[in-house]
Amino acid sequence: MSSLRLAILFLLLSVSGFSQQAGGTKYALIFAIGNYPPANGWASIASLQDVGYLRKTLLTQGFQEENIAVVADTQATMKGIADAFAALTARVHPGDVVVIHFSSHGEQVEADNDNHIDGLDECVVTINAKSPSRSVDYAKDQANYLRGHVLGDYLRALRAKLGRNGDLLVTMDDCHSGNGTRGSARVRGGAPPLVSAHFDPSRHHNSDSSMLSREAAMNAAAPLAPFVVFSATRPEELDIETRDEETGVEMGSLTYAVCKAFSGLSAATAYPSYRQLFARIESIMNVKVPAQHPMMEGDGVDRLLFGGQFVHQLPYIELSSIDRPNRRIVLKGGKAAGLEVGARIAVCPAGTLDTTRITPLARGKIVGATDISAMAELEGDFAINRPVDAWAFITTRVYSVPPVALEIRSGPHSYKPAEAAAIGRSLQDVPGVRIVTKAPALTLVKGLTSDTLKVSGNGYVFGTVRPAADNSSDLQLKLQNYSQYMFLQSLSCQLPGVQVDIRLFLWKPGGIPDTAATALRMKGGRFEAHDGDLLTLCIRNSGTQLVYVNVLDLQPDGRINAILPNTTNLQVPITSNQLALPPGREYWLPADDHIQIAPPYGTEVFKVFASPTEINLENLANTRGGVDPAHSLTMMEQLVRSSYQGTRGGTPTSVPSQPDAATLDYVFLIKPKP
Repeated sequence: MSSLRLAILFLLLSVSGFSQQAGGTKYALIFAIGNYPPANGWASIASLQDVGYLRKTLLTQGFQEENIAVVADTQATMKGIADAFAALTARVHPGDVVVIHFSSHGEQVEADNDNHIDGLDECVVTINAKSPSRSVDYAKDQANYLRGHVLGDYLRALRAKLGRNGDLLVTMDDCHSGNGTRGSARVRGGAPPLVSAHFDPSRHHNSDSSMLSREAAMNAAAPLAPFVVFSATRPEELDIETRDEETGVEMGSLTYAVCKAFSGLSAATAYPSYRQLFARIESIMNVKVPAQHPMMEGDGVDRLLFGGQFVHQLPYIELSSIDRPNRRIVLKGGKAAGLEVGARIAVCPAGTLDTTRITPLARGKIVGATDISAMAELEGDFAINRPVDAWAFITTRVYSVPPVALEIRSGPHSYKPAEAAAIGRSLQDVPGVRIVTKAPALTLVKGLTSDTLKVSGNGYVFGTVRPAADNSSDLQLKLQNYSQYMFLQSLSCQLPGVQVDIRLFLWKPGGIPDTAATALRMKGGRFEAHDGDLLTLCIRNSGTQLVYVNVLDLQPDGRINAILPNTTNLQVPITSNQLALPPGREYWLPADDHIQIAPPYGTEVFKVFASPTEINLENLANTRGGVDPAHSLTMMEQLVRSSYQGTRGGTPTSVPSQPDAATLDYVFLIKPKP
């Protein structure tokens, strides 16, 4: 219930000091409500699965087990939640770091105070709360919902105890009522608002997060800890659960993204901030649940993570079993983690932060892999007996474009069963395409003159094709485009000392950025562009070494365009050798050039590549993987090229785990002009 953040923020926002010196103890309080009583009308959700993932992430970030409290299921009553906050507030000291997490259903309930934004309060659905479909006594039933302003009071008291040098992160993995969802995944909310018989529907309209800035201006300065709120969705959206592709475990989409984002912020990100963490969360969720748009708000978004106490943990994979006589181990991660057959690993003691500073216990090669597990054959003896005592680190990844899960919709208004079967047979020998009836990535829908491929997660049109029942060649090409698009979206690499930031600005004639108008387009940490907008961009080298930058544009319909370098579509051609940035320098588009926004609408991604050596992805994008025979490709160029070469069924691309370029995603939204 992402819009719960609004009520929280109205009560929390205040002018507070920008201190990065929080050096106290780290505490976490996790609320997980998943097994709701069936009689109350709320479906069970995977909230308890979130706890293990969060605990693991927090432990790698230096939180101690005794300082991580969990309030789950039957404990999560109104009193249980209040008591947990009171106990935590009594325990913390000024300068401490606190993480609060909610995994639950979310709901909107008729407002009970004068802070009426839309006539409704955003609420956490506690274990005893009855859904609107089961409620017979509004006055009694509304009391079991944790309203935003009540939670805000708890958090304000906590911030006051933490003081200006404290640090507070709140993550909300739930939703409230919306217009419905597409797909088969479970939703954390989705019921209509709970209101009394006297509720005035005319007062119900969407809240505008821009009101937060006005609220902040009205608050007086107070010695409160800075805070950041990450919400799974916008106010009008639903929170869809996802699965960890490495384990197959169902879990909350924000929880998944937060845990993945922390593991992806390695030592290459010298000074990670909450804003940088959120950029990774956006990128991850855009791949897993494209219908959702996470939000970031608060007065500490540019602070260093945990007051500067972020722990640089290299991503690792746990072991599930050990076969010492045959020198083999099974890992809790598979193809989706880059563990195709041929990938290489180093096995180190559990708790290892950086493999470059120790000698591995063993090295090995992947000899078998599924989507969620892999078997490695080790070189030499292996002294570890228990799987929990070791972690595996990937030293050479093997990438392949993921298969496409396609649903062929049949029924009275779509394909006849015989037509659907014929299309399925025409695709059965196409590598990397799976015909499914549940959890599809794409849905093929029959039309009068052409057929349509829709992204199942959000209903966006990915593309139209010639009637597939007559000839599937056009469909096969579109499926290949989708695979390549998803591969590039998922690609994430880092390099020590290589770090860039990118921002888009509304453009004024002469290439002048309109910073004031741009600020008004920032909604919950994400930029909104409108059809017809003219934009300019700025890329800053915030790392420690010179880098060359490239930018690819990934459209919602799967089209991929070269933004930089660009020798064909700009007034002033920009070549790859012009895109060298020394540390601390900025690059702006030339004054005579700009980016013009046009449909398709939806979530757009600018994929930024930064490398200490000159790279040029423009030709690869414009020729769909073609190259100049005289040009020797860098590793990153080879990897991008492979996504055009149909690696779904061919030879996967093997690259060092330490690539020669870093990547960054800038995610923004394109909407019709109001």
